Amino acid sequence: MKRTEQSRQSRRTVSGGVAMERGEQTGRALRRRGAAAVLAGAAAAMLGLQAARGDTTPLTMLDPTLEASVFVTGLSQPMGMMFLSAGDMLVLEKATGRVLRVIGGVVQPTPVLDLAVNSNSERGLLSMVPDPGFALNGFVYVRWTESSTGADSAVAMETPLLGNRVDRFVWNGATLTFSAPVIALRALQTDNIALAGHPGTNNANPAGNHNGGVMKFGPDGKLYVFMGDQGRRGWMQNLANGPFLTPPLSDDTFGGPAPDNAHLAGVILRLNADGTAPTDNPFFATGAAVGGEVGANLQKVFSYGHRNGFGMAFDPASGFLWATENADDAYSELNRVVPGMNGGWIQIAGPLARFAQFKAIETKLFNSALQQVRFPPTRLAYTAAAARSRMFMLPGAVYQDPDLSWTYEIGPAGTTFVTGDALGPQYNGTLWIGSARGFAQVGGNGGSIYRLKMTADRLHVDVSDDPRLADRVADNLFRAQKFDGTESETLQIGRGFGTASAIEQGPDGNLYVTSVTDNVIYRIRRRP
Repeated sequence: MKRTEQSRQSRRTVSGGVAMERGEQTGRALRRRGAAAVLAGAAAAMLGLQAARGDTTPLTMLDPTLEASVFVTGLSQPMGMMFLSAGDMLVLEKATGRVLRVIGGVVQPTPVLDLAVNSNSERGLLSMVPDPGFALNGFVYVRWTESSTGADSAVAMETPLLGNRVDRFVWNGATLTFSAPVIALRALQTDNIALAGHPGTNNANPAGNHNGGVMKFGPDGKLYVFMGDQGRRGWMQNLANGPFLTPPLSDDTFGGPAPDNAHLAGVILRLNADGTAPTDNPFFATGAAVGGEVGANLQKVFSYGHRNGFGMAFDPASGFLWATENADDAYSELNRVVPGMNGGWIQIAGPLARFAQFKAIETKLFNSALQQVRFPPTRLAYTAAAARSRMFMLPGAVYQDPDLSWTYEIGPAGTTFVTGDALGPQYNGTLWIGSARGFAQVGGNGGSIYRLKMTADRLHVDVSDDPRLADRVADNLFRAQKFDGTESETLQIGRGFGTASAIEQGPDGNLYVTSVTDNVIYRIRRRP
C-alpha cells in the first residue's frame, strides 16, 4: 500500500499533474529566466571570463604539478554530477530540483529532469548514480527531498514525513523519466512538538538537516545509501530506550525508538536495485526474527551509529567502503565501513581512547548541545568503558574506531578515489575529500580539498608523512568557527573550492568538483 502511494505521489511530482499546476506556471517563468542565465554563463565561459566566486580565498593547488580552474558556470547550487561520457555530464541543482546536461563545459538550456524539491537546510536534490547496467538499461537512481506542495519549497514543514526519496528513472538519451520508487526515508523533523507524557520540548524549531544524501553502487552491484540521523534518538543512535528517562519510551510523536519507517536513520543501507534487502546483509537474520516493519528495515542496514555525512567512496583497488562523518563539535571522522559496523554515535564520536575529550568539548564548548536537546551531552557516560557498554549492539554488530579523525569539526564532504596516472602516478589510489563549508563561511581550512594516501594493504590511511598523526587523530586547535587546519598540512592539497558537495573523476582522468557555494564546477588536472 505505501509503495503504491509513493509511486502515485512520485508520478504526480515528476509528470506535473493538477497538484502542481500553479507551481508549474511559476516554474516555467523561473526556467525562462534560468535559461537566459545559463546562456549568459556559457557565453562568459567561452569568452574565458572568470566566474563570480562565492569563496574569498584564491583557488589554489598546493602541488605545482596540478592546476584548478572553473570548468562550468551558469549553475545554481550544484550538488553532484554523473558522467555520460568524456565531456558529457548530468549535473544536479540542490534547490531548483533540476538535472542539467553539460556538454563540453556548456550548460544546455533545457533540463533533462525537474523535480519539485524541498531545499530547506540540507534537503533538496542531493545525489544521482547510474545503474551498473546503465549502458543497457539506462537506469539512473536519484536521491531527493520531496516538496509536499507540488512546487519547489524551502519551508521546513512542507515535506512529507517520509519525504527523503530514492527513485529510479530511465535515461533515453535526452530526458529522465520516472520508472519506480526504491525507498522513502524520514524527512520531517518535528522535534519542536511536545510528546504526550513528557514535559514540553526545548527544540525551538522544525529542522531540515542531517539527511546524508550520498549514494554509491558497490562493486557487488548493490546500492549503498547514507542516511543521516535526522536528529533521531533511538536504536540506530545507540539509545535502546530513546531519548527520555521515563515512559513513554518513544523517540518522538511518530514513534520509535525502534527503526520503523519513520526512524530508519543514522545508517548506511545496502539495497538491491529495487529497494529490497539482500539476503547476505549483516542483520538479515536478525530482522527476520524481529519481523514486521522494524525487522524489514533492520534487514536493509549495512552499518549504523552514524551521525551525518556527505562523502562515501569504494576503493577500486580493494572494494572497501570508506565514508566521512561530520562532527557535532568534536571529532569529524573517516571510517572504513565494515559489514555490521556500529559507529558509536551518539555515545561517542572519535576514538574511544579520546572519549573524555569528546565529552568535555560537547559539554563545555559551543553552547553545550548535540542538536537534539532531549538528549543533552550531560547525559553522556562518564568513562569510555561505560560509553562502550551503553551501545545498542545488534547480534553480530561490531564497534570500531574511525581510521582517521579530527579533534574539532573539519567538515568533510564530497569524497572519491583516484585511479590511473592522469594526475601523476603519485596520485593513483589516493582518496580525495572536499569541505562542507567554504572559506568565506568559516575561514580556517574552509573550502579545502584533502588528498589522503593509503597503506599498502589498503586497510588504513597512510599517515607516515606526519609523525603527529601516528595516533590517527589530527589534533586541530579550538576556533569559534572550528575548521582549524593544524595537523592537516600534509593532507591538504587545495584551497578556495567553497563547499565541495561532490568530487568525481571523469572519463578523462581529471577530477571535477561541484561547489554549491561558488555555483560552478571546478576541474583539477595535471599542469601542461
